[in-house]
Amino acid sequence: MEGTVSVPLRFAPLEPGCYPCKILLVSRYDVRVYVIEGIVNEEKPEAKLFFRTPAFEAVTQNIPIKNETKTPWKFQVKIEGEWFSGPRILHVGPGKTVEYPLTFNPILECEIMGKLTLQNEVDGMARVIEIVGIGTKPRALDHIVVNCEVGNVTDKSIIVPNYTKSHLTFEVTSDLSIVWGNSHITIDPGKSVQYILHVCPWKRGELTGAITFSVKCKNEKDPQDKEDQETDTSSQDTSSDISTIISEEYSDEKVKALKIWYHLEIHSSPGPPVDTVEVQCIALETTYIEIPISNPNNKILQMNVKLTSDFLDGPEELRLNPLECAKYIVWYSPASTGYKEERYGLAKNSNVLLKLL
Repeated sequence: MEGTVSVPLRFAPLEPGCYPCKILLVSRYDVRVYVIEGIVNEEKPEAKLFFRTPAFEAVTQNIPIKNETKTPWKFQVKIEGEWFSGPRILHVGPGKTVEYPLTFNPILECEIMGKLTLQNEVDGMARVIEIVGIGTKPRALDHIVVNCEVGNVTDKSIIVPNYTKSHLTFEVTSDLSIVWGNSHITIDPGKSVQYILHVCPWKRGELTGAITFSVKCKNEKDPQDKEDQETDTSSQDTSSDISTIISEEYSDEKVKALKIWYHLEIHSSPGPPVDTVEVQCIALETTYIEIPISNPNNKILQMNVKLTSDFLDGPEELRLNPLECAKYIVWYSPASTGYKEERYGLAKNSNVLLKLL
């Protein structure tokens, strides 16, 4: 440019930091001062932080930022890495130490590499921290307890969320043969769906297991699955908290490992007796009772027998071939006179009340 001249200046810092400088130009007619400041950032991250947590469980690390100057600092924060989150602006007063909360909240098993950059607007210095997030196998999202009776169907409602911003179709599986429901459900982004679980136990006692919702596909709805949706299934808004809602679309490759599971605890009580048999017997003598049993199925039926009294005796197991009818014999040997009610149960939907005279 005409009327100007370039002044060569060489800047060769040996280490990171802030280098203020003044250049004084003096002539017979003018005096000029130029203030120059050199900012040198680290070539490598200052530190490396590791986060490890089960999927759907957030973990927060507080990173201390200390301001030893007499000037208030304001940082612009940039976070690189999926499922990492934190405030976008950080203020640190003179002589103060403020902890920056960085949160990692994965929704599936993964290993994420990222970077946290805190850019100081006052002196231009940037602090860079390398961050590594490891999402492990998720714990059960909830503990579901079902109280039911043998042979009767009990319905249990389960709320299943979609924490992503994608339409997801889940395949439903369980390790318990006595529970069932829709084989697939589709959930809109950021919504939750009420899933109806049917439970029909075939024996008394307590059973434990799990029901799992695994991502089948994205942005695809199976017409058959849509027809199978139950009439009382409803969508509900889930929390829009930034720590739980993922604000971007994910590919099938990324969400195929997404699983949500619930722990099931089933308490099965005996149902009402299917029949009542009255028996008369003299004390210290023995009589027997014949109970007709049939197998209506086309496969072999293996049943366990439970007797509730020491005065009753009979085989502990009963095996019936397909479509076979048989008689189960119970021996009764009372030790005293009187009236008693006892039960014997078969582990396949049978329960008989014995009135012993």
